Amino acid sequence: MISSPADRQRAAVTTTIGLCLHQPRRRVPMEPFWMRVIAGMEDTLEDAGASLLVRVVGDVAEELATYERWAVDGSVSAVIVANLVADDPRIDALSSVGLPAVVMGRPVGVDGFSSVHAVNASVMTDLVRFLVDAGHERIAHVAGPPDLEHVRSRNRALEEAGARARVSVMIVEADFTGPGGAAATRDLLADGPDGPTAIIFDNDVMALGGLETVREAGLNVPGDVSIVAWDDSVHCQMASPPLSALTYDLPGYGRATATAILTHLETGREVHVDLGPARLVERASTAPRALVP
Repeated sequence: MISSPADRQRAAVTTTIGLCLHQPRRRVPMEPFWMRVIAGMEDTLEDAGASLLVRVVGDVAEELATYERWAVDGSVSAVIVANLVADDPRIDALSSVGLPAVVMGRPVGVDGFSSVHAVNASVMTDLVRFLVDAGHERIAHVAGPPDLEHVRSRNRALEEAGARARVSVMIVEADFTGPGGAAATRDLLADGPDGPTAIIFDNDVMALGGLETVREAGLNVPGDVSIVAWDDSVHCQMASPPLSALTYDLPGYGRATATAILTHLETGREVHVDLGPARLVERASTAPRALVP
């Protein structure tokens, strides 16, 4: 039974799924990850006669206010929750306003929340093993903000894999932007001969900033420093040298997320999807230390 004005409006219009991106507005058109994921979401939603409403917000308070407004005016039927953090306040907020949701991350164990999870820890473990097997003994990670759960998972996996392999690991925090990646790389290179021989970047945009910084320091890639980017893109492929990168089907991630929330709405049951691990594409930015002149 449809009992409220918001319910009546929601039932009368085409299904709309809301996506709030909590990040600086300037970053959305710059980061290929979101462009490709959103394209996959829109493809699936359009095929189902539904649509995607994207709002970019500057902080958590603005994001929570957006969810409350959407729930009151009935402009969306459900939401997609991105960039999960520890003790995420959005989970309780969405539960209280009664909006179904799909989380792009691990299952949160709360009724009304589906999930689509991309594996991070085992991928980082395999990547460290790849670099260690190539002779690297000082491995750095230019990581995103540490409150993000997927960043925390990668950092933990790096530290554990480094300890098992008895190699030195370093973690520097950045903000997913090119300038942020460049600044983090400068900090790492300031250690001189004790700096990393391999750097893993949490996205392609930071990796490109890091690549330029390594060049500015008069160092060679991969001769002095090997570089790996998380989330492959055309920018990685066109860089000089082309960047080794971790890749999985980003439009497919978007399609899986959209399918999960549509199924959730249709059946009233939560859907949980594991996308499995990313795959390393080796290019010219990485090389075994023994083969480096």
